[in-house]
Formats: sequence, C-alpha cells, structure tokens
Amino acid sequence: MAAAPSAKKQKPHWTVSFLAGFASGATEVSVTMPLDTVKTFTQVNRTGMGPLAGASQIYQLKGFPGFYFGLPAVLLQVAGKGAIRFTAYEQFKLGLQMANAPPASVDFLAGVGAGFAEAFLWTTPTERLKVLRQNDIKSGQNRYSGLIGSARTVATEHGITGLYAGIGATGIRQASGVGVRFALYGRVKAALTTDPPEMWQSALAGGITGCASTLLNNPIDVIKSRIEAQDGAVKEYTGTFQAFRAILREEGAIAFYKGVIPRLAKISIGQAITFTAYETYSDVLVHLFQRKMATL
Repeated sequence: MAAAPSAKKQKPHWTVSFLAGFASGATEVSVTMPLDTVKTFTQVNRTGMGPLAGASQIYQLKGFPGFYFGLPAVLLQVAGKGAIRFTAYEQFKLGLQMANAPPASVDFLAGVGAGFAEAFLWTTPTERLKVLRQNDIKSGQNRYSGLIGSARTVATEHGITGLYAGIGATGIRQASGVGVRFALYGRVKAALTTDPPEMWQSALAGGITGCASTLLNNPIDVIKSRIEAQDGAVKEYTGTFQAFRAILREEGAIAFYKGVIPRLAKISIGQAITFTAYETYSDVLVHLFQRKMATL
C-alpha cells in the first residue's frame, strides 16, 4: 500500500504503479507468510486455539515448510493484487478528482474502489486456493499441493464458481481494509515526516494503518476463511450473512476475532514493508524510465 502522491509530486505512469505494486507485494509476502498461515489455521479451528498453540501444531504436523503451505498461490496473489491495487487506486483517484469529489474523501473512496477491483479480479480465487492448501495441514490430506493442480481440482469438483467461494466477504474485507489504509497513510505519515523524509517514517505509518484496518475488518476475515475452507458437497456456510449469523449463534462474538493476533502482526509488518517498498521501487522505476527517455 502506498500513500497518495503529494500535490507537488507528479503522478506516476500506470506502468510504474503496476510494477512497483507487484514487486512490493512479493517483498511483503516473503516475510509475512508464516503469520498468515498461523492466522488461517486458528480461524478455521473451532477449539479456541491461540496463535502459539496453532504455530506449535503446524510445526508438529508439517515442520517448518508447513508455515509456507500455499506459498505459490499467496505469492501470486499478493504480488498480483499489489499491482492491481495501486494501478486501480491511481485511476479511481484521478476520476474522483475530475468529478470534483470532496478532497477529504478521495483517498478513502479510491481505496474502496481499488479494494473491490482487486477482490473481484484477483484476490478471491487465489485466496480460495491459499486457504484450501493451508487447510490441508488440519485435514492431514494433500489435495492441494500445487497451484495449477489445486485450481484444476476446485474447477473439476465445484466448477469455475468454486474458485469464487467467499467473494462477497472477500470484497468487503478488501474494500474496507484498502480504503482505510489509503485514507490514513498520508495523514499519519505527514504527522511523522521530517524534511527530508526517512524510510522508517514510511514503515511506521504503514504499520499503524495496518493495525487500524485489521482491528476494523477481522470479523469479515474470519467469515471469509470459514467459507473458503469448505471442501465438501455439503456447505455449512452458504453466504456471508448466513455465516455471520451461524458463527455468532454457535461460537459467540469472540469468534470473530480468532486469529487477530497473528493477523495484526502480519498486516502491520506487511504494510510497513509494502508502503516502504512501493515508494522505493517507484522512485527507482521513475528514475530508470527518465534515463531511458533522455537517451531517446
């Protein structure tokens, strides 16, 4: 996630946003994948298992590689959604500014639009494959061992729509999270930044916005994980609102914050990395493009 460009800085070409977003997403996931695995494992487990117990059980069942179950799907997902997110954000922001939307709302609304775009275009099917792979740890099976094979299995058994299980919950999660992060990042960074700005300030601002968005939308993340983890003909959860009612009735409101500790760590660290990496990659790419143009 990157900050909205300042008024003094020219907006990057969409290819810069796309490439920098892709690279920053790949950088993030290489660090935070174990936390995501623990988060999903505790969310789909109904015994009230905490993150330390969950991490211990993952290690006992699969060893250290278990923390990277689903890595190809996650790597493809996070890098791809980063590329889509930043590109869509810039386009939505430009459209809102041209439509004279209230300036205070532009970052949030552009972020919401970018979140929905990435959810429908990319995140939902790759998140579905990731959760199924991570759920193999609990089931003891090995049905989803490869990215292409996993996609083929889901499409064969559930149809193409099986890849879009949980699309409603995923869309709400992405839109709310991305909207909040874009709305807060620029403001938090402005309060922290010295002149010239330093890298740690971008990282700290990113971590703070990651914490805020996580606390806001963890309930919808739990619902999403429950829906996506289903792998049989009989579905306990048939939709976002039905899943909400069922979880609330059977497990209480506390269940909506299962996995919040590893998710909080994962997203705060992830957003610190993503913000900083995106701005760094953007600067490098802009410099390279400018040098190339100067030689033409």
